[in-house]
Amino acid sequence: MRPCWMLALFAAGLGACAATGQEAVPPRRVEVLPVFFVPRDEKAPTEDQSARLARHLEWSRTRYRELLPNRITFAVAARVPLVYRSQEDLAYYRAKPEGAAPQFASELLTELRFTRYNCPYVLLVVLMNPHDGDPAGGGRPLNGGYNTGGGIVIFSSFGLDYCPNFQSTLQHELGHAFGLPHVDVYGYDMTSNASLMSYNPAHHTDGFTPSPTPGEFIPEDLRGLAQNQRAFPGLRFDPARDAPPGYALAPLVPLGPMTIPGHPDGPRASTDSGEECGSEVACVVRGLIARNRSDVPLDPSTMWCSAASTTGWVSVQVEFPYDVELTRVDAHSQHGGEHDGAEAVRVLVRDSADRFTLAAETRLESADDAVSLARTKGRLWRLEFRAGSSRRVVLRGLQFFSGDDELFPPLVPYEP
Repeated sequence: MRPCWMLALFAAGLGACAATGQEAVPPRRVEVLPVFFVPRDEKAPTEDQSARLARHLEWSRTRYRELLPNRITFAVAARVPLVYRSQEDLAYYRAKPEGAAPQFASELLTELRFTRYNCPYVLLVVLMNPHDGDPAGGGRPLNGGYNTGGGIVIFSSFGLDYCPNFQSTLQHELGHAFGLPHVDVYGYDMTSNASLMSYNPAHHTDGFTPSPTPGEFIPEDLRGLAQNQRAFPGLRFDPARDAPPGYALAPLVPLGPMTIPGHPDGPRASTDSGEECGSEVACVVRGLIARNRSDVPLDPSTMWCSAASTTGWVSVQVEFPYDVELTRVDAHSQHGGEHDGAEAVRVLVRDSADRFTLAAETRLESADDAVSLARTKGRLWRLEFRAGSSRRVVLRGLQFFSGDDELFPPLVPYEP
């Protein structure tokens, strides 16, 4: 049996690298980290349980390699599962919502000394609960979407020991942690679809015996995993190769972010320039960034439309959960290919004297333009946009960069 201080040593060796950088800088690579989560009133895992979890994880890794183009698969951070000893008893976690996944994430992020944004792991958590199958299994990306950082998968030790389809469930829940939704969001049947992101019982494994009709990745799954370059670097989706002739791909659907106790949510946007057409300014720092095309109308669920300005300028204030050091801001204005674009921008940051000082001012040459600034640090920023003849500005989104790193990336990587 491994001692319970192994996770602390692991955190000291790997988590220390996070303390020296920005809390918001996402990891360059995401790997799966298996962890046994031990309540104070339960026993640590046996060597047999540890070996079986490692074997199941390697099987899932092999299955992904079989299904993905060019035999690409995810990486594993620790071949021997780690052990975390909690200060709370099992009843505490059984009373938590969402299978206690937010609480597991909170404690492990704190123990490993990562934030939700720079965590380089999909945390594969097995709660030591030998009494029943709670939690039954679940998986999510920490920050929602694809390519936004780490994730979490949860099971019980009872499930590891007694659930015959543990393996097929693990493959499914890992898919969620990498960003994949259920296939019903694309309009496909959950009980009969070929995707391993369905609930098709024909996919069920039996212990370490594979199903004769295992789940596969349908084109929507392959397209989604290819978005997650942190977990699957080099994976590319090619419709001509990865979809049958005439296949109608459903629109991409991202999962939402988690609420994690003790770990703040992402940037918050506010404005004193109005919110017209049913839009909300919060859209500019969350969710999707729509393309600026004639066939994409103003969408209040993903875009912000200001009120008509009397001064010719509108403003957006962005507050980050941490101090961030920015070198570039990408502004995506206009919609429908020609309407309500911004012509210029001023970027200001609040200083230690609680005053806003100018960090950059420039003309915007296109609807999707980058604004460079000297390396500047702050938590509260204001962006002022000069409107065109319509006196309104529509923003499809904002992106923030520190060197080569995009901070708080959108739920789906943006491609103009």
